[in-house]
Amino acid sequence: MNSAEVTSKQASAESQIAYGREFWLAYFAHTSLIVCNSSLFRYFDFVSFLGGDEYDLGLITGFGMAGAVLARFAQGALIDRLGPRMIWLGSLAMLMIALVGHFFVTSVDSPLIYVLRLCYMVGLAGAFGASITSISLKAPNGRGTELIGVLGSSGFIGLGIGPVLGDMIFSGSESTESKIHWMLLVALAAGVVAFVLTLLATWGERPRQPHRHPSPFKLIALYHPGWMLIMAFAMGIGVIFPQIFLRGYAKEVGIANLGSFFLIYAITAFSFRLMTRKLPEQIGVKNAASIGILLLATSLVTYLLASNPWLLAVPAVLVGLAHALVFPAIIGGGSIAFPKRYRGTGTNLMLVLVDSGGLVGQPVIGAMIAGCRTMELPAYPITFVSMSVVLGVISVLNLRFAKPIIAQEEELEMAEERSMLPNESV
Repeated sequence: MNSAEVTSKQASAESQIAYGREFWLAYFAHTSLIVCNSSLFRYFDFVSFLGGDEYDLGLITGFGMAGAVLARFAQGALIDRLGPRMIWLGSLAMLMIALVGHFFVTSVDSPLIYVLRLCYMVGLAGAFGASITSISLKAPNGRGTELIGVLGSSGFIGLGIGPVLGDMIFSGSESTESKIHWMLLVALAAGVVAFVLTLLATWGERPRQPHRHPSPFKLIALYHPGWMLIMAFAMGIGVIFPQIFLRGYAKEVGIANLGSFFLIYAITAFSFRLMTRKLPEQIGVKNAASIGILLLATSLVTYLLASNPWLLAVPAVLVGLAHALVFPAIIGGGSIAFPKRYRGTGTNLMLVLVDSGGLVGQPVIGAMIAGCRTMELPAYPITFVSMSVVLGVISVLNLRFAKPIIAQEEELEMAEERSMLPNESV
């Protein structure tokens, strides 16, 4: 048998290990989780039914997201200490309890809705981070970003299913209260499916023995991926725009239907993600991340070309290509800078930066649009161009100054010998 045949057989064996039963169960568990979340895209109807408005919606969802961002640091350390399985299942249980609790909310001013939204977002964040960490730990050497990227493609499927279910529910003739209850029941059912599939995907995994865990801040100081943190923040700013602000821009230019945009977006992102699943390893995560952010920057300018729903296909394709690249390159590429024992901390650090970009980006973009209107300036063109320039500059600076990221498999002994990582517990 020649060397080429040996290499081919080894590659085939690695693929079977990488994409085995556990991976596909995790894949569909992740799909169900996204269906659960995206089926709640009419959460405003729930807030409105309780007597609230957009201001109340912003307060409630902002409170939940801010709490989830802060909780990620603790979740990362818990994943490292106890293993992904326990945090994954526990987070899904918290998410489902929070959904059940929504049936008992009677007032938008009640602290209960804030607490439930916080628990829901913390559960969602924990399940998301634990699932990515679990796949990262099981990936063959050098294929971590590939498997994280393929796992992430399930999100595009979930994003396609959840809103359709929501539209079907709210197109009926039932009362608003009944529709809201059905929306919550669908989300809860998807959460139950995710829990069962996660249980099967992690069946047989032994609980990790709790071990002494250094401060997350010491780990971040030692293993942080440098410029990739800024790229994660930029990604959070860029990917939120279609979800939050596109509706307002479409209304301003006279486009009523955005269904074609999100359909093209999802199909492009899903297809390109699978076609380029090995690209970050082939060209380097730094280069892949920069290309993705540049595509995001370009997509923002092309919105200005859209005068009808079909012309929205141009930015839809570009943002789909960008999303397909940036998630595995930035989340996967940033997390592999941490040793496997501390991969939970690394993964959640990257997700914190993405969420923080969204938290900061939403009010800044909104204020920019409102400010331009106050000064009677073209609000969206100025916003699009400004955001595009900022993201483009960040991408170019990353190419110029960022150092290549090398996957850390296990460097604890070396670090402890240098006395850079004290063996302390927090």
